[in-house]
Amino acid sequence: MYSLLIADDEALEREGLELMIRHMMPDTFTFLHAENGRRAIQIAEEKRPDFIFMDIKMPGIQGLEAVREIMSKDPAAKIVIVTAHDYFSYAKEGLALGVRGYLLKPASTAEVQDTLTTLIAEWEEEKRARNDQLALREKLSQLMPLAENELSLMLMLECVQEVELEQLAGLLDLQWHKGYAMVLSYSRRTKKELETFQLVKKEIYEAVKQMAKPNLSCMVSPVVGYQMALFIPFPPGKPAYSQRVVSLEWGEKIRCFIEERFQVPLSVGIGSIREGWDGMNRSYREALRVCADDSDIVSVRHYDDITQSLGRKIISLDDEKKLLDALLRFDKQDTTERFSLLFDRLEQSEPRSFPRLRGEVVGLLLFLSRGARLGDGAELISTLGAAEDAETLRSGAVLWLGTLIDGMKEEKEQSRSSVLQRALLYIDEKYKEDISMEQCAEFVNLSPYYFSKLFKLQTGETFIDYVTRLRIDEAKKLIAEQNLSLKEICYEVGYNDPNYFSRVFKKAMGIPPSEYRQQAGAKSLFI
Repeated sequence: MYSLLIADDEALEREGLELMIRHMMPDTFTFLHAENGRRAIQIAEEKRPDFIFMDIKMPGIQGLEAVREIMSKDPAAKIVIVTAHDYFSYAKEGLALGVRGYLLKPASTAEVQDTLTTLIAEWEEEKRARNDQLALREKLSQLMPLAENELSLMLMLECVQEVELEQLAGLLDLQWHKGYAMVLSYSRRTKKELETFQLVKKEIYEAVKQMAKPNLSCMVSPVVGYQMALFIPFPPGKPAYSQRVVSLEWGEKIRCFIEERFQVPLSVGIGSIREGWDGMNRSYREALRVCADDSDIVSVRHYDDITQSLGRKIISLDDEKKLLDALLRFDKQDTTERFSLLFDRLEQSEPRSFPRLRGEVVGLLLFLSRGARLGDGAELISTLGAAEDAETLRSGAVLWLGTLIDGMKEEKEQSRSSVLQRALLYIDEKYKEDISMEQCAEFVNLSPYYFSKLFKLQTGETFIDYVTRLRIDEAKKLIAEQNLSLKEICYEVGYNDPNYFSRVFKKAMGIPPSEYRQQAGAKSLFI
């Protein structure tokens, strides 16, 4: 039931209106009465009625004053002005305040019923809208963690397209211009460490989220293998160096917290502050490369500290791009040779730290995986992360690169095959019509030039030769059936000019269609 407040200084008016409404809309309303404006305001605040019928002229606080007071506290209140005075100024002022209707005393039953029906419809629609909004908010609250996981995994595992990143970032309302990554790498050098981590990794994940998100406003990735990542926005207006110090302090806080609470050794790597989502991905790879091990000076390491102390960056962007170019050309030999040179350089720069070497190599291969838009980053981290010596790491990486090239080739061939199959089906359906190569190319969303080359490569025929062969084969079948004239067959197989059809047929079969028909008829006599 709905609640209706009737505000009028005349008791008979209130009771008469209630009686009228009860009679025409039984079991629909509970009624509240107010004898003046002050009481109407009090009841509206205390009871929050669904609808209010407000008389204009009452002692003390006038009806419009009461409307103004109620609407100031509840702008969505559904109020109808009821008055015996047919003054346009009242209606105008009431509408300006936001009232939903205007009834002139004595109002007829039909007018009152129409007004209430309209108010109820509005109320129900707003209720549905509120419920839909709440349901949507509930769904979004459930989807937000999944979207955050997906976005962070895209940045970690390289399985990313720019539009997907932007869509997820928009869903999460992330507007980061700059940021950096922090990688937490959990030790599993001994069987005991491995078993301990497996038992508590879910608790570790929740603990890191509870600690990091409120303090760093960051995204927290799921645990992938034995690692997880934090993607942290760079606060505007702060010097980069001071932020580096802050990030190291937080890295140490997290490390101490995890080791003390869960007895799981942890090393932390932190990447440079970079712009955009591509920059965040590069920062992640930097953090991955410098995850510390016990043989180093500290267990929390910043990429900028390491490169400054080495005096150079081990692998340049140009080196990475040349290696990626060889990979995208499917050149296994060039890819292997370029990778081996970079591997030797990395090995020489990290002679005493195999974990650091492993991090560098995995980071490099993740970059290649993303550039090729193929490969499973999680599997890569898991497989090469298990390598315990340089030779195993090198051979595993070379094998992975070869497999990646094979996968790219296969995907390309499958894509070409799929395009060709769609084209052939389209031609089979349309060859009896006035079909062109340009139409077919548009259908499979390729340029005519590329489609022409691909079609000849895959079928061994030009587009025209293929369509002509289909038409001539169909014409031969129709001629042999002896049911249609040659002119009818010409039009049936897609030609508009019988003379042109005759020339094409003769070129393909060596004889004109009329002679072919005679031979076909002669053969049928002996069957």
